[in-house]
Amino acid sequence: MNCILYLVRSSIQDVEDFNKSLRLIEENLIPYTSSIDVLVFCEESFESYKSKVQTNLKLRYETIEFKVPDYPQEILDQIPEFFPHPTHGNGPVAWGHPGFSMGYRHMCRFFSGELYNHSVIKEYDYYLRLDTDSFIHTPLNYDIFKWAEDVGCYYGFIAPAIQKDNPKVIEGLWQTVNELIPENFIEEGMMFYTNFELGKVSWFLASEYMLFYNELDKTGGFYTKRWGDAPIKFLGVNLLMEPEHIIPVQGFTYQHGAVYTV
Repeated sequence: MNCILYLVRSSIQDVEDFNKSLRLIEENLIPYTSSIDVLVFCEESFESYKSKVQTNLKLRYETIEFKVPDYPQEILDQIPEFFPHPTHGNGPVAWGHPGFSMGYRHMCRFFSGELYNHSVIKEYDYYLRLDTDSFIHTPLNYDIFKWAEDVGCYYGFIAPAIQKDNPKVIEGLWQTVNELIPENFIEEGMMFYTNFELGKVSWFLASEYMLFYNELDKTGGFYTKRWGDAPIKFLGVNLLMEPEHIIPVQGFTYQHGAVYTV
């Protein structure tokens, strides 16, 4: 059993994007797959928005509660309400907040590792992570999950969208990883940037990845430094997974926000 998974915020804009994303996967992805769930993680506050979700797909909702971990007080004292945006400072960003909100940082931590601590993900062989503003515009004329199994793909990504993160939101990340894995060969700042991620669940659960994630989480860097899931996944996958299992996914047009890849 496999799943397409989303994390949705309690906002009208997120629901509008979500409706479009669901419509496009119903047209361009679902017809070519079998035995999949559409798994939707949300906070309790999303309950009042469910009636606004418009789709013919059967959705499996899983309610999650986000909270800052019980870090030592010296880390808690360093966590700002909003983390300054690297280009906008404390001015408004896309979500109308001054900088990166606590919710945004919860999301980064969730997709970096907390996802694999959730009991429901253990029911699946593979997951395809999409954002609510992830749009598959053209048909994926093959079963992406069967393809992954056949070719031995444990981590699938969209190749043209590998790029560098802003230095202001990876402060201390590479130094921390170098202490954990001295043979780190990854150029500083590199990340998968598309919010499209195909993952083999058993690898994340059985490999050293969760030990890697837990060590990073102990530092509080998700909240104090706004470390993102994109560079952390790039580091963890490329340092801990055999390279033959890291394979780009091709054959369709994909959009995340204003970023198009073909």
